[in-house]
Amino acid sequence: MSSVIVGKKFKVDIVYNGVTKPLSVEPHEQVTAVVQQAAHLFGVTQNVHLLALFRTDGTEIAVNQSVAETGIRPDELLALRPSAVRGG
Repeated sequence: MSSVIVGKKFKVDIVYNGVTKPLSVEPHEQVTAVVQQAAHLFGVTQNVHLLALFRTDGTEIAVNQSVAETGIRPDELLALRPSAVRGG
């Protein structure tokens, strides 16, 4: 079992349409909640349920896990864009 740090907020950087903004996340938070926060940060209101976070290598981060379970790290750069899985 992986070690999980509980209650320690940390910052990640979210890129959306070429703009980068910081976002505070917590290890226990579900990635779906982080996607919603990121969408709100950029003023995205339409089709938020179709968005996902992607690592710099292009891999999509599973939304049905916690931040800790996906291995998201402090100061990691993540892209917010339409999901390859849930899109049409």
